[in-house]
Amino acid sequence: MDQSLWSDPLVIESSRKFVCARLATYEDKDEGAMLNSIYRGRSGELDNTVFTVLSHDGKSRLSRAGRSPTMVFGGSVGWEGTVLALEMDRIIEEYKVPQSKKTAAFSTLPIAKDVRRAVNISACDRLPLVITAGLDPKQLQKLVTLAWKEPYLGRFNWASTDTISELKSIGIEKPEAGIWVVNPDTYGLKVEVIAKVEADSETKPIEEALAKALAGKRPAQKDTRRHVNRGNATGKRWETEIPVTDPGIQGGGRPRRGN
Repeated sequence: MDQSLWSDPLVIESSRKFVCARLATYEDKDEGAMLNSIYRGRSGELDNTVFTVLSHDGKSRLSRAGRSPTMVFGGSVGWEGTVLALEMDRIIEEYKVPQSKKTAAFSTLPIAKDVRRAVNISACDRLPLVITAGLDPKQLQKLVTLAWKEPYLGRFNWASTDTISELKSIGIEKPEAGIWVVNPDTYGLKVEVIAKVEADSETKPIEEALAKALAGKRPAQKDTRRHVNRGNATGKRWETEIPVTDPGIQGGGRPRRGN
């Protein structure tokens, strides 16, 4: 799946009318089982990527299922995001969501399962990552407000940990509490620090750190075959929670998920 679709401005705008859930395929046993019930590839096993649109209760499909939005909705090269946004708009017009009480504003960060996976996902998405380490609820809420507004919405991945030493495993030599804005390496195993802000910082320094990340050049889209071959040759390995069953990426280890 071309992860750049989810950073397309048209897709971001259309997605505001949906709950967008990113499940973990081989990184979570229960989520993998759910995805397997939605779509299976030619092998009959769980593919690396799955896409569909479900009703508000998750019980009915509002689109076909496939490996990607492009597989489901189509779209020529360069127009995939436009087609996806138009199809999402069409679905929301045709599907009448039952009336309910007004929902509250977002109150949590859209974090990955853990820091290790967040780094890996960010390398796949070619997006900077914000890691909160040892923040209290009030400090986290300041970031929540930023995460769900422009120009940050959809342009960062997020992770949170209370175990400060966890940062050392991703290449931060002197881990400490605070807000870390980082770039993942090519294989999503280590990070390069862009900026670090104190946990009790005011909003302005945080926004300056985020702006610095956005000002950087976004990495180019990777050629999957070349990327995997280079990773295997240099000993890069990624251990998944459940076995990889996608025949297209089996064998010789798996450098990273979806990249």
